[in-house]
Amino acid sequence: MAGSRTAPESGSLLERWDQRGLAIACVVAVGGSAAAALFGLSAAWQMPFLFTALYAVLRALVPLTESRRELAGLRTEVESLRRDFDQVNSSRIEHYPDATAFYQAEIDYLRNRRPSHMDAWYMRLETPDDFSASTPAFSEYFRAVLDWADNGGSVRRLFCLGSPRGYAGWTAQHREDTHHLRSYSIREVTWPIKADLMSMAIMDTSAVFLAFTVGDRVQGMRIEDSEAAAYFKSYFDRHWENAREVPRAPAR
Repeated sequence: MAGSRTAPESGSLLERWDQRGLAIACVVAVGGSAAAALFGLSAAWQMPFLFTALYAVLRALVPLTESRRELAGLRTEVESLRRDFDQVNSSRIEHYPDATAFYQAEIDYLRNRRPSHMDAWYMRLETPDDFSASTPAFSEYFRAVLDWADNGGSVRRLFCLGSPRGYAGWTAQHREDTHHLRSYSIREVTWPIKADLMSMAIMDTSAVFLAFTVGDRVQGMRIEDSEAAAYFKSYFDRHWENAREVPRAPAR
């Protein structure tokens, strides 16, 4: 096609003119030198021919067309490396040594970054009320999520019942307590493993907060990366689809 031949034809045309210019420079340099020797011209008159000869030598040693191609290729490689670096550098991971730092970071993210949606996964043997009693930082975070949902934030919260006896009636009561939050949805699933597992919160598709129980304390991390957040969201969606719906109590 005509459009596909534009760049090669332009390069060939440039090469032809480049070669013609070099040939003309050589002819002028040789002719000028011969005329200067024949007619005994002064050094001042010979300078233009000397510069022309110097230009011809440099052009022969450093082809202009090839240099342009090499510079264009180098520019493309630099831009590619810059894009790769920006992509890697866009990911951010931050660690939190204890529950206070971790849950405060989540609260700050909700208040300062203002995401529109949050998927939260609570996976502990004790109920959120029991965990709140022993961990004030979690109590503040749990309340902050409800306040955020009350102000328009969208929340899907999945509770994994590690101890069915301890959780008996808790999710139903929580549903009753939050029936006025129209954008706050909860579901539950029974988890047979008798251990606190990883809890997480996915903020939009931008960041993921992960909480781990290490010994007798909570540690956590935040991953700010859209691709990682998409992976965790897909993982959350599969469990959400298979979890039990907690009926919403009728409004009074």
